[in-house]
Amino acid sequence: MSYWYIMFMIFSLVLIAHWTGDYAFQTSKMALGKSQHLKWLGLHVLAYTFTLFLFSIFLFSFKTAVFYTLLNGFLHGVTDFFTSKLAAKYNETPRIFFPILGLDQLIHTVTLYLTFENIDFLSSI
Repeated sequence: MSYWYIMFMIFSLVLIAHWTGDYAFQTSKMALGKSQHLKWLGLHVLAYTFTLFLFSIFLFSFKTAVFYTLLNGFLHGVTDFFTSKLAAKYNETPRIFFPILGLDQLIHTVTLYLTFENIDFLSSI
C-alpha cells in the first residue's frame, strides 16, 4: 500500500470520528440550545472532543492524539459558536439555513484536514 493510500484511510477515519461526534452524539437539546446557551455548546464540544479522542488514540501516538483532539475540539467550538448563531437566525428560511449548515461542515472538514496535514509541525511547537 502506498503512503498516500494509508493517509487517505486514516483521514477517512478522522471524518467518521467527526460525523460520530458532531451528529450521532449530539442530542436535540445540544443542537437547539448551543446557539443560545454556552452550557449546551460546551456539552456538545465535550462530547465531540471525547469522541474524536477515542478514534485518535488508535490513529496517532498518544501525545499526538491528545494534541490533535484538544486543538480540534477548541476549533470546533469556535466554529460552532458562530455558525450555530447564524443558523438559528435563519432557522425559518431553508434556502439560507441549509447552506449555513453546509458551510459549518466545510469549515470543520478543512480544519480537520489542515491540522491532520500539519500535526507533526503543530505538535512540535
